[in-house]
Amino acid sequence: MKPGQEQVPGFAKARPVAICGWTASALESTQPMLTHDLRSLRLLAALLLLVGACQDAPPAPSPSAAAPAPPAETLRIGYSRLRISLPVFVAQERGIFARHGIHAQLEMYDTAQPLMQALVEGRVDVAGYTALPITFNGMLRSGTKLYFLTAMVEDDAHPISYLLRAKAPEGSAPTIRGVEDLRGRRVGILPTVAYRVWLSAILEAHHVPQDSVVVQPIAPLLQAEALRTGGVDALFTNDPAATAALTAGVAERFTTGADVPRVMGSPFLFGSFNVRKDWGDAHPETLAHLREALDEAVAFVDEHPAQAREAMAPYLPERFRDQVSRYPDAHYLTSAHLSESEFQAQAADVLCRGIVSEALDLHGLVLAP
Repeated sequence: MKPGQEQVPGFAKARPVAICGWTASALESTQPMLTHDLRSLRLLAALLLLVGACQDAPPAPSPSAAAPAPPAETLRIGYSRLRISLPVFVAQERGIFARHGIHAQLEMYDTAQPLMQALVEGRVDVAGYTALPITFNGMLRSGTKLYFLTAMVEDDAHPISYLLRAKAPEGSAPTIRGVEDLRGRRVGILPTVAYRVWLSAILEAHHVPQDSVVVQPIAPLLQAEALRTGGVDALFTNDPAATAALTAGVAERFTTGADVPRVMGSPFLFGSFNVRKDWGDAHPETLAHLREALDEAVAFVDEHPAQAREAMAPYLPERFRDQVSRYPDAHYLTSAHLSESEFQAQAADVLCRGIVSEALDLHGLVLAP
């Protein structure tokens, strides 16, 4: 039966027993009187008419014949074509959203910066994952309150961001051997406020004046070519662009471990999935189902990293899809492991670095059971 159609109760077949309170045996007991008593004949005729009327009447619909529940409300979910949105891909590809009663309509954005802009403007209901500096900046600029569901973290075992230099020709020594050598160089970054903030922190930790480095935002699809042609001397980016440049032989790493956690603290709270507070408050049941679905997807990512990476491929630009097996394992936190104080500390750091102009109060916005 299609959604929206009403179920028409069926008509039960006539039963020979217990019709209108009379039984077949009771009717049969009147037959001996028909030859002796006309009144009995008339009574039998009346009874037969009554029996026919009862047989033609439709029975009351049973509880099992109730109409099915209406379909789940469509949920507009924004995602970026980056590895950080992995739980969204897993939840969609493995039917986790559907299993939790969510009809997900996924909407694509190239990076997290336009994704967050779409969320605070109400063009999507929920979105993720987005680096925290982008989220905090978007909240303050728009005056929009957002809930935080689950989180992505970075450490040496689960790197997200990479510093890359152009691969030196065979037999030649690289001119960039460490962060200190970025002085006077051009560095291409993922075009988001987060990567500008984190590059500044890395330069500061290595005593490299920020004004001595030219920072150039470059779209992921153009980063490897910019490095190859000398448009930039180094890249600070994440996947899929980073692995693509390494696989193509255009780039190589010149640091070890995870650069951002080394200077910002490890494990580093990278980003989160967000929900507009006004939407969440108006749809509490759907919000609860969404949190359950994301928690399940996050658990799958941590337990089955190889299978999770496979779910990512259809959502990446075509040229990157055959490289997902090369991505490092990712690590996310379920709702039960979120700490409001850790999010608040990140908001204070963004304020300290001048990325936002006022303090952000996150009380009650980090959704943990």
